[in-house]
Amino acid sequence: MDKKLRSQELETQEQVTQIRQECEVKIKGLMPAALRQELEDTIASLKSQVNFLQKRAAVLQEDLDVYRNRR
Repeated sequence: MDKKLRSQELETQEQVTQIRQECEVKIKGLMPAALRQELEDTIASLKSQVNFLQKRAAVLQEDLDVYRNRR
């Protein structure tokens, strides 16, 4: 029973993945390449900014922890 359920679950996941890929292909055809590239560049830039801000927050947190431990 458990093996059959896992098999069905994997099959369902494969179907979802296939449908998702088909939808992505359709969407790519609908969106102009220049707009798509601009959006991908924006996403990459935002990810970079988030990474920088996370590192900066970690440094500030360390400074705050050091300050609190001195008091």
